[in-house]
Amino acid sequence: MGQLKVMIVEDHPLMQMGIKRTLEKFDDIRVVGEASTGKRAMEIVDYAKPDVIIMDVKLPDSDGITTMKNIRMRNKNAKVLMFSGFDDEYYVVRALESGANGYLLKNVGGTELVEAVRQAADGLNPISPQLTGKVIPLARQNTKVSDRLTPREKEVWKLLSNGSSNAEISKTLYVSESTVKFHIRNIFHKLGVKNRVEAAKAAYRSTVA
Repeated sequence: MGQLKVMIVEDHPLMQMGIKRTLEKFDDIRVVGEASTGKRAMEIVDYAKPDVIIMDVKLPDSDGITTMKNIRMRNKNAKVLMFSGFDDEYYVVRALESGANGYLLKNVGGTELVEAVRQAADGLNPISPQLTGKVIPLARQNTKVSDRLTPREKEVWKLLSNGSSNAEISKTLYVSESTVKFHIRNIFHKLGVKNRVEAAKAAYRSTVA
């Protein structure tokens, strides 16, 4: 497999420089484009042809979500990681519902950022763990969704939606981690999703349908 081509869309010069320097430390990643506005991003995406785009949510001339949508009309294969200092539900859910492949907060470490880029390129959906509870407001879930789950699955899903790890769920419910994994597989199957981010999207869609 060749190098992953990454494009950075970030309006803060020091942040943009820091991201670039972090990525360039790794031989399997190459920065192919940098932009500080949505307009500039649109100008360079065609020839840069990035595999993954790290996209700031707020840009001087637009917002990252709108820019992402515009880019997707020209390059459907590019994966987009939203990169933001905003952790409120509005931005997170709007980004994921609009097709973002992941959502990272700007306090993420360099190693985590690089791993998220690789995961996005592999078709996974990295998201900062502290955002999980914001993406899945369990109290607002549609009853049709919750009715698919057993009482125990609802307990597991409530903890999972609040950002609990498998180990934490295991400890809280006094069950083994293998049992937790079993319940999570069933939850994903019943919701028709493949991972936690997709489950978050499905849960949110049910609240606005």
